[in-house]
Amino acid sequence: MKNVDVLLQETTQSYLDTRPESTLKNAIAYALGGTGKKLRPKLMLSIIQSRGEDMKPYLNAALALELVHTYSLVHDDLPAMDDDDLRRGQATTHIKFDEATAILVGDALLSDAFHLITGAEEIDTEIRLTMVDILSKKIGSSGMVYGQALDIESEGKTLESDDLMAINLHKTSNLLEAAIMMGAVAAQEKSLPAYESLARDLGLLYQIQDDVLEAESDEVTLGKSFSDDRRQKPTFVTLLGKNGAESLRASYAKRLHEKITDLQLEGTEFERLIEQILKRTY
Repeated sequence: MKNVDVLLQETTQSYLDTRPESTLKNAIAYALGGTGKKLRPKLMLSIIQSRGEDMKPYLNAALALELVHTYSLVHDDLPAMDDDDLRRGQATTHIKFDEATAILVGDALLSDAFHLITGAEEIDTEIRLTMVDILSKKIGSSGMVYGQALDIESEGKTLESDDLMAINLHKTSNLLEAAIMMGAVAAQEKSLPAYESLARDLGLLYQIQDDVLEAESDEVTLGKSFSDDRRQKPTFVTLLGKNGAESLRASYAKRLHEKITDLQLEGTEFERLIEQILKRTY
């Protein structure tokens, strides 16, 4: 059987093949390329695999998560927001093309993501509806987009730890929660709040990792711009110091392993993916 990376690449290409030839299509393909890890679709599919279900019917729904994530990056990188010039090891979309095209790329990716889910007729209608409900709630005005708004408002301010947690719970954790919960729905798991809680811890851990990696590495190695420093945004490292951030990361890693045990996911594809995330260097 083909590995997940190959299947996701083929699914991405199939999606692109259905787009009309245009600058927009070229820019969408560009934005989806680079050194992206496709973590969110992999998390969703790993839950399905871990529960002994066939992941192939869910490839388009999983790709929808990557489209949403990419849309958020393209828009976040714009001059009106983070004004970044490097993403996934390549020039940001608005630098490679132009700002108007980058805005349209984000609009298209967000719209197409939901069509990938609703158009997946091999998936039970009720499961598709639940996935759309989860994803729309997690990325909307009380989810990921709200987190970006809080992030912008934080520039140049001194925040308390709870404030920084709130930003990252919304901006980073919410889409990871959607990915894991959508996998649980596909696997017909009943304890969605437990999966949501696990994913929330993973999201915070992931953001702490990002902050520590940015403090230790450089833009070329990580493949993205360090706009937080330039725009004076608080991070876990600036708030807690490197040792404090590392200690908090270890605490969330411990909680994450406990929840993996509670959900009987030890030794599964999901746990193996989590271990890769914990050891990541970019």
